[in-house]
Amino acid sequence: MAIALPYTFDTSDVWRKILRGAFSLTSFLGACMLITLVTGYWAKAASLAVCTAMLFFFSRLFLRFQTGSVGTLTADRVVIEPNRVLWFSLPGPVGTYTLDRFSAVRVEYSPGPVQPGVQGGPNEIVWLVGKPGTPDVAIARTDDRAGRVVGQEFGALLKLPVEELNAPKVIAL
Repeated sequence: MAIALPYTFDTSDVWRKILRGAFSLTSFLGACMLITLVTGYWAKAASLAVCTAMLFFFSRLFLRFQTGSVGTLTADRVVIEPNRVLWFSLPGPVGTYTLDRFSAVRVEYSPGPVQPGVQGGPNEIVWLVGKPGTPDVAIARTDDRAGRVVGQEFGALLKLPVEELNAPKVIAL
């Protein structure tokens, strides 16, 4: 995979889908709760209120811990656009950062499912690691151990060292 600059990235698509689904389901349950309150089914309304509150709590957690960025990487800077779901801006970095504010390219590995018959494999997120005062920026998502190659290409392009987090161990037989 050859990476060329300027490189446009959007690593927030997965989180936008999760958050849209969580917000939609929370809104639907809230509307159902109001309808059951109006019609006088108090016990059903109470159970829907509990479900809505739990889903709202988890939606807030998803919102707080979502990762992903939208922007453009050039030879001298990273321009990060606001990450939005519907009309809401999500938390995360926004702005223009020069490349001298980043210390490394990090490849962060996540294991795939371990159950037989379950699809999916290992996946990776490639980050630009910010120096103190500069946020880390997710610039690529890969899968099936392609992150190492992508990270090395970004490191070579940007003249930054490459580090790996939770790298899979290779077992020699």
